[in-house]
Amino acid sequence: MAPSEDLKIPSSRDSRLRIAMSIFPPENCLHPRPVIIMGHGIGAIKAAGLAPFASAFAAKGYYAITFDYLHFGESDGQPRNLLSIPGELQDFRDVISWARQQPDRFDLQRIVVWGSSFGGMHTTALIASDHELAGAIAQCPCVDSYAASNMQPFSKSLRIARMAISDWTRSLFGKEPIYINLTGDGLPGSSIALMEGSDVMEGWDRISPSEVDFPNIITARSLLEFPINRPVLNVKNSRKPYLIVLPTYDNQAPLEAAEAAVRNAPFGEGLRVPGGHFDMYADGISFDANISGQLTFLEKILV
Repeated sequence: MAPSEDLKIPSSRDSRLRIAMSIFPPENCLHPRPVIIMGHGIGAIKAAGLAPFASAFAAKGYYAITFDYLHFGESDGQPRNLLSIPGELQDFRDVISWARQQPDRFDLQRIVVWGSSFGGMHTTALIASDHELAGAIAQCPCVDSYAASNMQPFSKSLRIARMAISDWTRSLFGKEPIYINLTGDGLPGSSIALMEGSDVMEGWDRISPSEVDFPNIITARSLLEFPINRPVLNVKNSRKPYLIVLPTYDNQAPLEAAEAAVRNAPFGEGLRVPGGHFDMYADGISFDANISGQLTFLEKILV
């Protein structure tokens, strides 16, 4: 199922910039329906792996909205592929705010936020602070960037930190960004990448769209914010159901932190599926179990 509408909405970060969205509608929609608002993982775009989930939600009678954070994909913003964690969270809030201004289309009492990987950081922050949401879903989420940073070897972290500081310094003088690869094979002689390994390369290829440009890079300065964002610490303040889908193992996001989020969220619910971080996407070994569990959860909370 393809989106019925692609549009851009104003950003509250900068009124000159627009956030690109795609809307997947249910069939034969004669009255306002629940809506799932979907945020992707680090450095990714809405065209990378989200459509199979959005289509499954629409087939069950829900609207689904995917969007690109500013500086990524079809959204505005220069330089390209610059990540700001609080900025992305605000983009998410902007999309939610826009949806709440569409009462003829969406059921405003049944808005669910959904995040994959790094998008799970934002859903964790949102479910703890926006108590008008009906619930949240996160799959293989990164809910603690401090813990994620500690997963990297010290020598690699030091190299990345040097690149990040250099990039930030260059930005003060208006120079072109220094970019770091998002994914790499991790073999000797290869360029350093944020995520490395054969499973990463296979998974990234699985979600990479063929029809749009999808650069495998992020500005190095983006990584300076990572150690200080820990929404898992506040998930105890959430008041609505939160489903967290957990892989058997996760080499990219801190699994123990995600498990802690399930325990600490007052209405937290964990779903364990086989495989690793990228196996939850379409054509991965756990996709069927993953989407089935998510649909069961939605049916339960959106009655």
